[in-house]
Amino acid sequence: MRATELRFWLMVTLAFVLTQPGSIALANWDAPYGFYKDLSVWLSSSAGGLLLVIAYGLYEWKREKLGYANIVLAAVIMVLATIIGYRAELALGGEMGYGSGNIVLFVIGGFIGLALSIMLLPFSLPYALTGDLYYPYDHPLAVAWVVMIIIAVVLLAAYIKARKEEKLREPEGRAP
Repeated sequence: MRATELRFWLMVTLAFVLTQPGSIALANWDAPYGFYKDLSVWLSSSAGGLLLVIAYGLYEWKREKLGYANIVLAAVIMVLATIIGYRAELALGGEMGYGSGNIVLFVIGGFIGLALSIMLLPFSLPYALTGDLYYPYDHPLAVAWVVMIIIAVVLLAAYIKARKEEKLREPEGRAP
């Protein structure tokens, strides 16, 4: 893979990694509704982040630095995250007035959730790292977060290596 593609997929992965601790803190702010609320808020926030990453991917595609297949696959991931997150929200059944009502409001809420989850990240990260952020029903989410972190680290290492190799192949007189 080229460095641009690796950077794009690192950004896709980070849309999930960086939003998870803040989303869990946000979901459990008022009351712990359970696994489905935590999953719903996380995937909604991630989908909001993925929309921004896809916009960046379209910019890189227009510059002919990123293949169309990368953008389509990222869009599929975003749609799946949105559908699964919305279905998780529907599973709550409107407990205590929670729920966006339709998928359009769910997506709009994803942008709000993205902003809030990023703002809550510095405060929730120590609790996520020690495991104090999660209720017992959140163990699958904690495992998913750790797996995503490992994937992000591998992608980052591959990106750094690919970038160094591309710099070595560039002619010396070429302007950036």
